[in-house]
Amino acid sequence: MPAARVRRVADEYVTLMRAGRLDEVAALLAPNVVRVAPMETGGDPVERRGTAEIVENADRLLADIELHAVTVDGPFPADGRFAARFRFDQTHTPTGTRSSTTKLSLYTVADGLIVREEVFYYDAPQASTG
Repeated sequence: MPAARVRRVADEYVTLMRAGRLDEVAALLAPNVVRVAPMETGGDPVERRGTAEIVENADRLLADIELHAVTVDGPFPADGRFAARFRFDQTHTPTGTRSSTTKLSLYTVADGLIVREEVFYYDAPQASTG
């Protein structure tokens, strides 16, 4: 995939994430997008396939979380992929505990769409992984 096309997808994705326009992010995802985030599954390398599974997992992770701010660094494009770092300032609503979570996501782009996301957490997600 041409570097300029990957850069366009990366720039648009990060711009939408910074603006909190998550409903528009879906247009950048391939219908069969794959998301791999082992720390969200207790360490098992489970893949989420398709936007419906990914949204369901995000809803589960955020069910008891109040997000105060999301900071996005990047994108950092290279060779058909790009990375972005996310920092979440959040409160776990059942306990009132405020914390931050940092993750790096590596995205693979094909045919102008994101086809794969690999998530690497610096701080584990705060929600239940069950």
